[in-house]
Amino acid sequence: MYYLAVNGQRTGPYEASDIQRMLKQNAIGYETLFWKDGMLDWQSVGSQKHLFETSYQQPPQQQAYQQPPQFQQQAYQHQQYQQQPVQVYQQPVLVQPVMIAMQKSRLSYILLGLFLGGLGIHNFYAGYSGKGVAQLLLTLLLFWTIVVPIGVWIWIIVEICTVDTDAFGNRMI
Repeated sequence: MYYLAVNGQRTGPYEASDIQRMLKQNAIGYETLFWKDGMLDWQSVGSQKHLFETSYQQPPQQQAYQQPPQFQQQAYQHQQYQQQPVQVYQQPVLVQPVMIAMQKSRLSYILLGLFLGGLGIHNFYAGYSGKGVAQLLLTLLLFWTIVVPIGVWIWIIVEICTVDTDAFGNRMI
């Protein structure tokens, strides 16, 4: 997706085919500035012709119409029209945060499961917070029943025998 600076205003987004069409229709020229994600600064369309190449050649610039001399004195001499400079704003560069996950020890996972499994500590260690909270709440709120603690311990034994990756998909060593 491309953005154009037209009359000092950012317009777009456009596809490359849209820009080619605008070049063919002389709606924009090769001096028009454009920007797309990843670029540090605005550039002219002409500096990157390979992006917007068409088989069409832009016609040469025609000379501006000149008034006959007898009418030139009647022209508005006090008004001078100047093209306003285009303000180009640099687009912000977005930096994506990188999360580095350290490898977890399978032995630590098993030992935490055996000794503190009822509290879900082994799942918190491996990054499975939801499972850890569920085991912690079941154990703390329903410890007085016989069925729930037995069910939680069966759940823990199954987990320490089958789980070999952490929550990020990294294999435990």
